[in-house]
Amino acid sequence: MIKNNDFSRRKFLKTANYGLMGLTFSSMPIKAFAQNRSNLNSEGIYFPPPDDQGGWRKYDPGSIPEINTEKLAAAISFHDQSPVSTSRGAALLIIHKGRLISESYVTGNEGGPENWTASTCNDMKSSTKSVFGTGVGVFLDEYKDKVNLETDLVGQDKESSLIPQIWDQPITDARKKNIKVKHVLSMTSGHAGPEPWLGTGTRQHHPGYSGSYQMYEYCFGWWNFDGVAAHDALLFEPGSDFMYSNFGMEQMALAMRNISGQDLGQYTYDKVLGPIGMPIGLRNNQYRDMPYSNSYELNFAETSGWGVGGDEGCDAYGADGSSSPYGINSIAGSTFRCTARDFARLSYLWLNNGKWMDQQLVPESWLKLATKRFKRADGSTPNNYGYTFWVMDDLLDVPKDLYMSRGHNQNHSYIIPSMDLVVVRQGNDNRREINGESFQTALIQKIVAAIGS
Repeated sequence: MIKNNDFSRRKFLKTANYGLMGLTFSSMPIKAFAQNRSNLNSEGIYFPPPDDQGGWRKYDPGSIPEINTEKLAAAISFHDQSPVSTSRGAALLIIHKGRLISESYVTGNEGGPENWTASTCNDMKSSTKSVFGTGVGVFLDEYKDKVNLETDLVGQDKESSLIPQIWDQPITDARKKNIKVKHVLSMTSGHAGPEPWLGTGTRQHHPGYSGSYQMYEYCFGWWNFDGVAAHDALLFEPGSDFMYSNFGMEQMALAMRNISGQDLGQYTYDKVLGPIGMPIGLRNNQYRDMPYSNSYELNFAETSGWGVGGDEGCDAYGADGSSSPYGINSIAGSTFRCTARDFARLSYLWLNNGKWMDQQLVPESWLKLATKRFKRADGSTPNNYGYTFWVMDDLLDVPKDLYMSRGHNQNHSYIIPSMDLVVVRQGNDNRREINGESFQTALIQKIVAAIGS
C-alpha cells in the first residue's frame, strides 16, 4: 500500500527556503520563480496565469526528492508507447502540487492530429459531463430559490415544469413526472444509454407524435433512430437503478437555459471557465456539425469549442439538421474541445474545491457532494458515480479519494486531493484494455507509485 506524502502544498509554498524541497535558485526556472510571487492566493496556493502570460510552471521532476524519476519515466513510457496512444495520438499532463512535472504528446500512426502538440484541441467526450456538472453546481447555488436537487424536472404539469417544452406533446411515460434533478445528474433517471451519433438507420416518430428530428425532440422521446434505444419509455423508476446516459442531462441543460437565459456553454464560461483563464472560444466558437469522419469518432482541431445541439444545422444525436422551435444549447454529454493544458486548469479548480486564487467560483459543498457516491433513497451507494463525476474509491494501490472525469477514447482527468495531484489524458482510441489490463487503471497506478513512493 502507498503512503501519501504529508508535506502539503500549502506548507511547500509557505516555506521561504525553496532549497528545502531541492528547488534551488539554479534548478528552478526563472519564470516559474517569478510566478510564485504573483500567482499565490492569500493561503499561499499557486494558480497558473493564462497560457499567453506564462501558463503552467514547469519543473524537472529530478529536482524534487519525493518523486521517483525512474518510476515516473516508466509511467510516461507506458502511456506514450501504448497502442492506445500510438494509434491515433495522445496527450498526457501530470501536475503535482501546482507544478507541471511531465507533459508529453504522441502523434498517431493511424490517424488523428497530424502533429499532436500543446495547441491541439481534442474533444474530451464524456468528460464534458463533469464540465456540465461544474456549471450545474454554480447554477443550483445562484438559483436556489427556484431549483434544487429534489426539484422535479418534468413536473406534474406544464406550469410546474423546469422544461415546459416537453409538455407540448403528451408525456410519453408517466414515470418521467417523477424524475428529479438529482436523478439526471447521478445517472439514475431511467433514460436509455446508447447514442446514435453515427446512426445510419431510419428516423421515425413515436406513434402519434410529430415534430422535427432534432436533439431535444429526441431526448423527449418523440422520435428515435431505427435500431437505437428510444427515449419514449424509461428503463426503470427514477432513482431505483443506474444507467449511464446523456439524455436526462441534456434536459437539465435546457432547464438551466430556461431559468438563466443563457445556454450551458455561455453560462459555464462566464461563471467558471473564463475566470480560470480558458479561451473565449469555449463560449463563442460553437459548432453544430459534429465532424466524425468514421467510427473512430475523431473530433480535434487547432481551436477550442463546445458543440451545440438543436435547431437548424445540427446533427447531434442523429438529428437531421432541420429547424427546431426549441433552439440550441451546448451539449451536456460531450463535444467539449480544448487543449490538455486547458482541461488541466479545470481539473485544478476541482482539486482546489472550486476556488481560483481567492475567488470561490464553484461552491465547495457542491464539489464535495458531486465527487462522492450518489446515495439512493434507501441509503445504498451501489454505483461508483456521484453527480457527473466518477468516484474511483476501489482501485488497488491508489488513494481512495481519487475521482475522475471520464470520456470515450480515453479522454480522462484524474484528481487525487490527498496527493495534490492532477493527471489529464487525451486520446482518440477507445481500447480499454491492453494485454488484459485496464489502461486507465494501470496508468494512474504507475503515476501514483512514482509520486507516492
